Amino acid sequence: MPAFNTLADALDAHKDSPHGIVFIDGADEERGLNYRMLAKSAEDRLAVLQQQGMTTGEPLILFVEDNLRFLQFFWGAIYGGIVPVPIAAGATAAQMDKLLRVWRHLDEPRVVAAPKHIERLRELLEQRGEQAASERLGERALSDEPPAVDHAAERARLTPEHTAFIQFSSGSTGDPKGVVLTHANVLANIEAISSGSQFGADEVALSWMPLTHDMGLIGFHLTLVHNGFAHYLMTPDLFARRPLLWLEKAAETRATLLCSPNFGYRHTLRAISAKGRPELDLSSVRLIYNGAEPIAPALVREFLDTLAPTGLNATTMFAVYGLAEASLAATFPNPGRGLRSISVARGELGVGDTVRFDEGAHALELVCLGTPVKSTELALVDAQGQAVADGVVGRVLIRGANVTGGYHDNPRANADALVGEGWLDTGDLGFRHDGELVITGRAKEIIFVNGQNHYPQDIEALLQDLPGAELNKLAAAGVQAPSTTEQALVLFVVFRGHLEDFAGIARELRGALNQRAGLVASQVLPIARMPKTTSGKLQRSLLARQYAEGEFDEIAARLDALLGPRESESEAAENTDLAAELKAICDEVVPGRDIGVDDDLFEIGLSSLELAQIHEGIETRWPNRVEMTDLFDYSTINALAAYLQAETATA
Repeated sequence: MPAFNTLADALDAHKDSPHGIVFIDGADEERGLNYRMLAKSAEDRLAVLQQQGMTTGEPLILFVEDNLRFLQFFWGAIYGGIVPVPIAAGATAAQMDKLLRVWRHLDEPRVVAAPKHIERLRELLEQRGEQAASERLGERALSDEPPAVDHAAERARLTPEHTAFIQFSSGSTGDPKGVVLTHANVLANIEAISSGSQFGADEVALSWMPLTHDMGLIGFHLTLVHNGFAHYLMTPDLFARRPLLWLEKAAETRATLLCSPNFGYRHTLRAISAKGRPELDLSSVRLIYNGAEPIAPALVREFLDTLAPTGLNATTMFAVYGLAEASLAATFPNPGRGLRSISVARGELGVGDTVRFDEGAHALELVCLGTPVKSTELALVDAQGQAVADGVVGRVLIRGANVTGGYHDNPRANADALVGEGWLDTGDLGFRHDGELVITGRAKEIIFVNGQNHYPQDIEALLQDLPGAELNKLAAAGVQAPSTTEQALVLFVVFRGHLEDFAGIARELRGALNQRAGLVASQVLPIARMPKTTSGKLQRSLLARQYAEGEFDEIAARLDALLGPRESESEAAENTDLAAELKAICDEVVPGRDIGVDDDLFEIGLSSLELAQIHEGIETRWPNRVEMTDLFDYSTINALAAYLQAETATA
């Protein structure tokens, strides 16, 4: 495998390769681009950026949905030493808010986006009374389909130490945390991924992961460019509408490398349940990278068992551990080993606890994630920073050539994560078992919901202007429910009055959180006092543990009873009207089916086409309010009506 100094060198090295990228837009709709064509279009985009006055080292936000256009600008920026900053594009309030937070954090750099998104962003700023900011954004925005310019691009002289790009965390709901990655960081990890995956001479990859995610960008694009492999890219929206197309294209292209987090397997299984398992040959698949969120062993086994008749081997499942701060990959198992898991007692997984193995009904099944990849070191330490023994839970630290030097312009985050001698605290807890890493939870109290990381202090800051949610009176925590790896978001509020008086506070906090961050609080609960450490830090993990152990069950039940009847007549009427309109859309798409307002749309046998048609009807009635992927999280008419009501309130 050749060694490169920069990402630009890697693309240049494969200009004469017969391989390239195929962008899958539908069952029979594809666009192809070999590596020479990609390099030429990248230089064209660099000429556009330089005509706008951009120079080496400047950040460039990429808010681009189309994968081809995204990569043209991404590589154009790489060639010019301009620093691309990928942000997931879309028209929801949460997506727009994140872009604006990052834009301000980076001192209002240029933004590449579709004209419709630029217009929507400016409207949002003007609605908030920020006319001057809207005008500045308009001046700094570039269309993702720019006209050609009449002068050639000037490529930068890059070194491995130059910043390649900045990856902002997927759930930056408050203070943005941008992981700065150099060319040296990324290339070291690509080499580790390549050797750890035991790549052959002609791998073929297929991915629907977004290019704004490290798995999509580094794992299933940059790594493949580096090796000169052919790869096929679907958009997450196309996968959401047609999950079986992912498998159909894998069979058609004889793909050897696939990837998906939990929800991809779940969504595919729902489609198979509704339409039947397709007659496919998936025997060419060698590895399915499973990461990006906590791995659910039972779901993985169901997926593999369901597709076993297609020739998909159970040994293809490649359960890995990674994070943006490691560029991508931190630990890999041996390829072809398949899924390996162990069962442990739930209540004994704090820092310093010795893990107790438990095969009982209430045990927690955890996945073994292999050993550190090439160039990466891993340590497990206690609260004092001392190494822990095998089988003892500790904080997971990493260091190596692939590990970031820090977050962009964020001293607080750097002080928390960079713990000396090159070590970075990942924010995770884990232990070693038979030499392999096993992750047990989120050490830094990061909350993982709906496939994204959310920092509790950021959620709390978003709500501090509301009565009862002042500083140190509100704590956000992620709570793991029994028999699942998913987390629920729970808010704890200091309150010493009657529970009847708290119901209004809970309702207001829930509504504000949904409107401002696109998140749903499973519970909002009163507490008599806020637990703190001796240094004054909130003990969110203690609250989460008490909740998991059932200490709040009684008060939660009483509060739920109060919240139902106390919903205001206007809110109830509006929600009922929205539900009626949504039901009418469903009835039009599926005549003759009486879909109830609490029926799960994914479990009543609707086809992917019918779901897509329902989304189209919603889009026509309420433009830019609901993404196709929102149907996963709000899969009943009533749940979707409540979400749409909150989204509409922010428009």
